[in-house]
Amino acid sequence: MNTLQGYAISLLLFIVGIAIPSPATVNEIPSKDQQVLALGSLPALEVAVVPELVGGPETLSDANRDQVLSLKEYPPVRTDHQGKRKSVPNDPEKRCPKWEDELVRYGLEPVETWSYIMWRESRCRVKAQNATWDANGNMTYALNKNGSYDTGLLQINSSWRSRVAEVCGEWAVENRMQGLKTVDCNLKMARFIMNNTKGGLGNWNM
Repeated sequence: MNTLQGYAISLLLFIVGIAIPSPATVNEIPSKDQQVLALGSLPALEVAVVPELVGGPETLSDANRDQVLSLKEYPPVRTDHQGKRKSVPNDPEKRCPKWEDELVRYGLEPVETWSYIMWRESRCRVKAQNATWDANGNMTYALNKNGSYDTGLLQINSSWRSRVAEVCGEWAVENRMQGLKTVDCNLKMARFIMNNTKGGLGNWNM
């Protein structure tokens, strides 16, 4: 009987040994320290950082100027409007709302004043010009009696030719002041006139 009991106990231990795997075969659960080490081995996430802007957008290359302009505004120009110039009409139809965000971005304020000037000068047309030429380049019509002509949203006069080249680049004065037919160059020149002349808004007969 004792012999049979011994065989039974041995058989039972053998079966239990097969059913329960040894500790060496169990996948170990990593400790918290091991988990931290595992995370540390992963590649770091790349975070886009916008560098601090130095200077105005006019100091940057054309390639990134538009991107920077969306992040940073020009400082406001000096204004001699209040108390020195006639008030603009309250009629909302005499405005260029399409371009008012650009006026703010270029620091041309008060916006209602510049929006009215823009409407009065060009009826909000970017490529407006008050002169015409024939196929040979001969002027066939000029609104101004002195033969000069005005171009763009704020109708910058051709007498500013050298300054336009300085502010916008030589390309801007080619082909009858083509640069002034862009929003960028036209508003830059308005800023230049306001900051560098005594006439201020008087340049637009305000």
